[in-house]
Amino acid sequence: MYGDLLLSGSSSFQAGPNAFVDNRPRNLGRGLRSGAFVVLFACYAVIVIGLGQRLLLWPAIVLLPQYRTAMVRAWLRFLARATLWMARVVGGIRFSIHGAIPRESCVVVMNHQSVLDIPIGVWLIPGPQTIIPTRDRYRRGIPGISPLARLARFPFVSQGASLGRAELRALLEAVGRVDRGEACLLLYPEGHRTRDGQIGSFMRGGLRIALTRARRPIYCVVADGMTSARTTREALAQVAGSTVTVTIVGPLTPPGDRSPESMDVFIDMLHDTMTNALARMRALGRHPEGHVDASAIAAH
Repeated sequence: MYGDLLLSGSSSFQAGPNAFVDNRPRNLGRGLRSGAFVVLFACYAVIVIGLGQRLLLWPAIVLLPQYRTAMVRAWLRFLARATLWMARVVGGIRFSIHGAIPRESCVVVMNHQSVLDIPIGVWLIPGPQTIIPTRDRYRRGIPGISPLARLARFPFVSQGASLGRAELRALLEAVGRVDRGEACLLLYPEGHRTRDGQIGSFMRGGLRIALTRARRPIYCVVADGMTSARTTREALAQVAGSTVTVTIVGPLTPPGDRSPESMDVFIDMLHDTMTNALARMRALGRHPEGHVDASAIAAH
């Protein structure tokens, strides 16, 4: 006896009408749709993002440098909306959003499950331009994306044990813009996409600097449902038909005591808040009430 399954060589077995379901056509369809979305996005990154920045955005910034931040904000929002529209229409991905971030300068702490986390995060932030600390290896080499990160003045970090002088200066400049109300900061403190979708350990260096120096409201964003698209290779075969559920928690206020010990306690609280939110989302096994379907993306 293995669980509820009885193995007997003499027992007769009668299969029900749905005992053996051939999922190969369904899996093939999902693979084709997933591949179509990834290929379309690759073309979009080279043609729309890359050429659009070179032929439209850069000349506009040179002519009207005083509007650089506003133009970059609008460009980032457009790219995020277009990416999620393609994910919904071509990839059949469904989005369910619970909560909202006000139109204000803030610090957003988000978990990192998939290649879609960044457009989701940018779309959710309606305030000033979003700034995302970015791995130094993405500074060059990725068509469309690397020039975009430089154009948006994202601080590049190596994710080493400590920040170099140039990294610290760039991060402090970005945090200063947030503190002055000129930008929003989007942080992925896990530093990489987790393999099982759980909330991983936080890299505290940059997070501690942001929480100490940017006196702005803090929001936690927890997204779930995209562990099958952790990498581009996985997304090629598995991203289509996914359902992404997002929960927004906040605003949260960091403690008045900005000592490292106090900040570490607050960071632990942020981690616990996100871990508990993810556990509740998975326990419910359904979209939260008051969700916003992805069809609202085009009108947002």
